[in-house]
Amino acid sequence: MAKPKKNANNEGTIYLRKDGRWEGSAYVLTTDGTYKRRSVYGKTWDDAHEKLIRLKADSLNGLPVATSKMTIAEYLTYWLVNVAQGKVRRTTYVNYESLVRNYVTPDFGKKKLVRLTARDIRAFLTKTAATCQCCAQGKDKKRPEHKRRCCALGKCCKKLASDRTVRFLLVILRAALQHAVREDELPRNVARNVELSMGTKREIEPLTAKEGRQLLAAARDNRLWAAYELAVRIGLRRGEVLGLRWSDVDLHEGVLTVRQALQRVGGELLIVASKTQRSARHVALPSECVTALRAQRAQQIADRKAAGANWKETGQGLVFTTKNGTPIEPRNLNRSFDALCVRAGVRKVRFHDLRLAPPRTGRRRSHDHGSPGPQLHPRDHGHLHLRTARLPALRLRPRRGRAQG
Repeated sequence: MAKPKKNANNEGTIYLRKDGRWEGSAYVLTTDGTYKRRSVYGKTWDDAHEKLIRLKADSLNGLPVATSKMTIAEYLTYWLVNVAQGKVRRTTYVNYESLVRNYVTPDFGKKKLVRLTARDIRAFLTKTAATCQCCAQGKDKKRPEHKRRCCALGKCCKKLASDRTVRFLLVILRAALQHAVREDELPRNVARNVELSMGTKREIEPLTAKEGRQLLAAARDNRLWAAYELAVRIGLRRGEVLGLRWSDVDLHEGVLTVRQALQRVGGELLIVASKTQRSARHVALPSECVTALRAQRAQQIADRKAAGANWKETGQGLVFTTKNGTPIEPRNLNRSFDALCVRAGVRKVRFHDLRLAPPRTGRRRSHDHGSPGPQLHPRDHGHLHLRTARLPALRLRPRRGRAQG
C-alpha cells in the first residue's frame, strides 16, 4: 500500500477512509457560481490523487461541478412535466413518458443525476437492445392468468426493443440532460458523447399496383371501402383518414383538405392537429375516391336513419364513423385491414405502409375543367422533408409491368 504523501498548499487533501478507500477533497467552482468542497474516491492514493487533479483542472478551466442531489428519475419527472409537456405534441409527450417509465426509471432511476456518465448511458442502451422487454416489463405476467402465453409461462418470446426505440431513448436523455446544463444543474451533457451504430432499417415493400387493385376490389363491399381508397390512391395516414370531416371534402371539385387526425392518446380518442406543417395540405382526388366517398356519405345517412335515437352526434362531422355515429377506433381499422388483406389474397403489410409508395391505379381529377390531373408528388403525402417520402420508394420500386388502370 502506498504511503500518503504531503500535499502542497491549495492542492487539496487526500486521506485514507475507514472503509479502506482513499478520499481526495478540494474547494472547486460549482454550477451556482460559488466554491464548495467536493470529494473524489479511489482504491489507492494515486487513484484519488489523479481524480483530484482532474477535478481541480476542470475548476480552473471554468467548468463547474454539479451540485444537484436529484436522482435521474426525479429529474426526468421534473423535465417531462415542466419542460417537455409544454413544448411537444401531446402524442409525443405520452411516448416520452412511457419510455421513461418503462425503460429508464427501472434501470437507473435511483442513480444520482450528477453521477451519470456516458459509459452508464451506453451500457443501458446496449442492455436494453439485448433484453426481452416482455420479461423486463412483465407484460405477459400482467395478463389474466388464462391469457398468458409466453414469458410468464417460462417461454421467453424474445421481444427485443426496436432500433428506433433505443435511439429514441438516447434522444430523450440528450434533450433532458441538455436542459439540465441550461439550468446549471450539470456542467456538461454526457449523453452527447454517446454514439450508436448505424443499426438496421426495417425493409418495407409496399403493395404493387396489381396488389393494390386486388385489395380495392375486395374492399368494395366493406364499410370502410372509401378509407382504403384514400389510403391506397392518395396515401393518407390512418389518423388522417379517421379524422377527415365532410367539411374538408369537396366532391364537386374533387379536392380534399387534410387538417386534423384522430388518435388514441393516453387512453383517450382525440382529434389532434396535423402531424407537421407540411401535413396540412390540399389533395386532388382521383375519380375512384370521389365515387367511394359518395357511397360513404349515402351509407352514413342510412346508418343514421337505422340508429334513430341511438345515433350519437359528436359534432365533428366525421366522414368515417361506426353504425352509431361514434368515431372509429384506430386499432379496429387495423384489424379490418388485416382481414381484408387475407380476403384479397395480398401480402400482409401495415396500413401505414400503403402511403409510402401508393400504386397509381387511377386518374386524378383536376381543377382545370377536365384537363388531366397531375401525378401525385411525394410532398402531397404530407412529409415535412421530401426525402422522408422519397427514400422508401427508391429503395424498393414497384414491380415492372404494372398496369396503370
